[in-house]
Amino acid sequence: MLRRANGYFDFQPMTPHSEQQQQLPPFGKGFQTIERHVDEGLQFETEETLNAMIKADIVTLCQERGLPSEGDKKDLVKNLMNWKNAKPVPGPTTPQLCSVEPVVSVQKKPLNTFHLNSLLIDANFHGEITYDQLKIGRKLGSGGFKDCYAGTYNGENVAIGELRVQNFTELDITEMKHEINVLKQLRHENIVRFVGVCTSVRHLCIVTELCENGDLYDYMRKIRKPSFGRLISYMHDIALATSYMHSRKPSIIHRDLKSMNILITTDNQAKINDFGLARIRTRANASMHTQCGTPNWQAPEFWSPNPRYTEKVDVYACGLIFWEILSWAELGYPYYNLTEHQLYEAVRDKEVRPPMEKLRKYPQSLLSLIQDMWRKDPKKRPSMSYVVDRLAEYLQ
Repeated sequence: MLRRANGYFDFQPMTPHSEQQQQLPPFGKGFQTIERHVDEGLQFETEETLNAMIKADIVTLCQERGLPSEGDKKDLVKNLMNWKNAKPVPGPTTPQLCSVEPVVSVQKKPLNTFHLNSLLIDANFHGEITYDQLKIGRKLGSGGFKDCYAGTYNGENVAIGELRVQNFTELDITEMKHEINVLKQLRHENIVRFVGVCTSVRHLCIVTELCENGDLYDYMRKIRKPSFGRLISYMHDIALATSYMHSRKPSIIHRDLKSMNILITTDNQAKINDFGLARIRTRANASMHTQCGTPNWQAPEFWSPNPRYTEKVDVYACGLIFWEILSWAELGYPYYNLTEHQLYEAVRDKEVRPPMEKLRKYPQSLLSLIQDMWRKDPKKRPSMSYVVDRLAEYLQ
């Protein structure tokens, strides 16, 4: 599988590692309900303090106690207050972890530095940075054709991806140039900000804002699963950025959304990265016709000799990313156990989707939204603006 090293512009095999959380046993059938008890988690909560919380945190409190998590916030608070006065608290359970298979990247015919620079720079290019303006810091990662560093530019912390020219092709530089042209048009707090490009004879670098926590794929495998409210916040960030791209005139389709292309900042914002495959859709009724992206997150309409698709391919991919976020990598990545041929057959022909059984503790309305996002028929998938509104309900 293709991915970017630590979320920063690269291709390399993936071998994730994750610590399994301790599974707590549920209460047995012989548990006796008592008339009153002390729920330490709610002992000092009142209707007023509960109503001051966001709905996502209220949902979590309900889930921890085996209470219904659907409905209005007011009803959920009422259920919690009734529970506080009467019922015992069940223990939570945790699903098991799954493994991930690494995939090797493809070797390409190299170019020389001079030709690379001539391809990248033209009369319309702006944002060039000289190498002496960059201060290179610690290494973030490396892979097929790029080493990635934290650094500074004009006093700002940035991510610096320096290309290894001997492993770079004309096709790669064309993709990079296109990515720059797309990034220059995008200004959104949940999209990685493009800073500039260094094109010295010996150094070819792309410079963006720094997201210290790296990409979401790795982050989920390093950090203990956060609160439901934080999970919703990540999903909402991704939905906001995608909705922004789709609502532009003309709209932009990312075409390669996946957890490796979502970066996490130190203040826990999620930001979309890697616009090398993004395309501008010039007319609202136009369909795109080029195959691209990573198969595990690709919508089924990609998989034909002459594919036709719209912005709804991004909606499909976001649905898979949201499933990853809710499972927090405990269920692997989408279709991790299928070969490419098996994936096409299962997903396109048999409409197989990632398993939802171990996510049933979450509100059914949220799970239904995700399932709508990855429907086979693109016309039945919701718009990302609709997804934004549904997720926002949990943050109020």
